Amino acid sequence: MVDEKITIQDASEADPNLLRMLDRGLEDIEAGRTLPHEEAMAEVRRIRDARRFVRTNTGVAANG
Repeated sequence: MVDEKITIQDASEADPNLLRMLDRGLEDIEAGRTLPHEEAMAEVRRIRDARRFVRTNTGVAANG
């Protein structure tokens, strides 16, 4: 079953940097270099909180 709402890019349209990041992520998964979901989400929250803290206390966006 194909969902018509999903657009699949042609390889020539895909960002090569994104494809490299995805390949590295898949290699990490295959090699067992992954975190359990809860640990990964805790790290995401920690990074987001740190960026928000910098943004609210300096008026400058941290890393974009």
